[in-house]
Amino acid sequence: MTLSLKGAKILKDLSIKDIRVLQMVETLLKRGEYAPFEKIALYSGFREKDVDIMISRLHKFKLLQRWKGHYVGYTLTFAGHDALALNALYNKKAVYGVGREKAVGKESDIYYAIDFEENEVIIKINRTGRPSFQHIKKKRDFLDGKFHYSIFFLAAVSAHREYTILSKLQKSKLSIPKIVNYNRHIIVMEPIPGIELVNFKYLKNPTKVLKKTIEFEKKLYKDYQLIHGDLTEYNILYDENGEKITIIDFPQAIPSDHPEAMNFLSRDFEHLFDFFGKKWSISMELESVIDYITKK
Repeated sequence: MTLSLKGAKILKDLSIKDIRVLQMVETLLKRGEYAPFEKIALYSGFREKDVDIMISRLHKFKLLQRWKGHYVGYTLTFAGHDALALNALYNKKAVYGVGREKAVGKESDIYYAIDFEENEVIIKINRTGRPSFQHIKKKRDFLDGKFHYSIFFLAAVSAHREYTILSKLQKSKLSIPKIVNYNRHIIVMEPIPGIELVNFKYLKNPTKVLKKTIEFEKKLYKDYQLIHGDLTEYNILYDENGEKITIIDFPQAIPSDHPEAMNFLSRDFEHLFDFFGKKWSISMELESVIDYITKK
């Protein structure tokens, strides 16, 4: 299979020791913006001259980025972080190869992949830290009270949160992605039928699609005490053949007893009604829909 993801392409050229050094850099980034060379060597357990050679190679492969100031330090690149997660998923026998890119979003990249039995899967690579830190910090309550955090920590925590939520919902009848495995910032899922609602120019019955979305949110709220929190035309997939919607992207989901729950719920449908109104001239009363979802 063609490898189009840099972190996947380079894995075949990395040794176990190279992976170990990358892991040490990742661990040290929990303490600061850059990992000092001396500490990388110390904690890896390898000789400094050997670590120097490995780091030079990893830097050449663009898996690490060097910083020089009052000390020499290193940080991971997106490709380096991807390599660590994909190596772990390979060892778990969850992902055998990575193919072409399927989609690129504001906070995630989606790739086609295959497992060890040559079944097609998709991998969602969380890139939550790609937008500005301050913007993300306002949207992510799991950052409260944390002084230092790296974009890699941010992506991994966000992916873990989504994986946890989806795991709890797997036995439900909700139309959501079926998860296979995960590591760090990457979630492995079964293929999802349909395409993003934003890509449709024509729908046979857009009102029916909107009503299905409302019913989804009602069931999520009533049966699982959750609010999606990011219910947009990019996160609703529609399969015309089966007339089925699938809701994706759950890292921003919040419990229904969250202090801002009603604000999130209202924001979700304000945005959706605006989208359906502009594209298909459909209007619904926001207050009535919120009441329908939340009423006892």
